[in-house]
Amino acid sequence: MLNGENISIGYNEKQIVFSSINFSATGGDMVALLGVNGIGKSTLLRTISGLQKKLDGKIELDGKSIDALPAPERAKLISVVLTEKIFIDNITVKNFIALGRSPYSNWLGNLSATDMEEIEKVLFIMKIDKLQNRLFNQLSDGEKQKATIARALCQQTPVMILDEPTAFLDFRNKKEILDLLSSISTEMKKIIICSTHDIESCLKYCNKFWIMSEEKKFIEINRDGNYRDEVMSNLFVES
Repeated sequence: MLNGENISIGYNEKQIVFSSINFSATGGDMVALLGVNGIGKSTLLRTISGLQKKLDGKIELDGKSIDALPAPERAKLISVVLTEKIFIDNITVKNFIALGRSPYSNWLGNLSATDMEEIEKVLFIMKIDKLQNRLFNQLSDGEKQKATIARALCQQTPVMILDEPTAFLDFRNKKEILDLLSSISTEMKKIIICSTHDIESCLKYCNKFWIMSEEKKFIEINRDGNYRDEVMSNLFVES
């Protein structure tokens, strides 16, 4: 169970981006984080993942404070895929995905039989096993995104955070990635949190919605009842 209570996010007390954030998610939830550009979605994702300090409130995963965990332990609980493009020369897809095993390998980075088994499993799940010997920088945008998600999946974390995972992808690649994420969330009982501007897709695939409204209200909506109307009415505020 992931819980956030009375969280304020930003850079310092004079630069509060958003406050009074309360949320919850449990294994099997696929969460869409929605809001206009600049509202603070990426800042919230970085705060939940522990990459950025919160200004107030608490974030707990299964009763453990995210802030209190050292980075190596946090990396076993939360994996992150950000929007920044990755440029790494002369690394194969398989070796790139193997970087996700860093929280479990020794300081030399030696991979065990268990590590190799997990890498092979993730290559198959993400449907990129045939690409494993290709150089990462020679992949298409869609293939790179699948490999980047595979690296995060290889960390075996109960929570996966993805900042706009389908941005700039064509319809085919977008659908394939969302299908894969939905299956991972459901079958592996992971919490997957995705920020997105693709409202129609998230309404189809996600079962929970976190809305950062232009009125600076944080709203959590579950996929039941008239969830579609509720999401749309809270996301778009009439002027």
